[in-house]
Amino acid sequence: MLAVFFVCLTFWLALSGSLAPLHLALGALSSAAVAWTNRDLEMVSLAVRIAPRFLVYLPWLLKEIVIANIRVARLVLDPRLPVDPVVVRFDTTLSGDLARTTFANSITLTPGTVTLDVEGPEFVVHAVTRTMADLAGSQMERRIAAVFEEAKV
Repeated sequence: MLAVFFVCLTFWLALSGSLAPLHLALGALSSAAVAWTNRDLEMVSLAVRIAPRFLVYLPWLLKEIVIANIRVARLVLDPRLPVDPVVVRFDTTLSGDLARTTFANSITLTPGTVTLDVEGPEFVVHAVTRTMADLAGSQMERRIAAVFEEAKV
């Protein structure tokens, strides 16, 4: 509960940009209310446990987003426009809802791919090209599994 309080207070201070006594008091009060309200939530302890691994995953995801941006730009700028859109269905090995949600969001954040539907382990993804659609058992899926301790990279 104390970790949630300090995370919320730090976030408050970063967003408010003010160290005036009134802002500090309101920030501390709001942070305490959030920490108290969420004291029994299992997600808070999960967030604290996965945060270090997720912070390792984020730079990798940002790198993949930049690479995908370059690939999509090349496709658009190519005079032959070798776009071959495809919708693929595949099953993920990720079992947790939060892990699957992170995977779906990571796919959608990566240019050239959009998660259309997730039903249990089945993903439906639209991709600009067939190579971009190769997501089953991908490095992204393995890294997310490692973040949520479902498997090792």
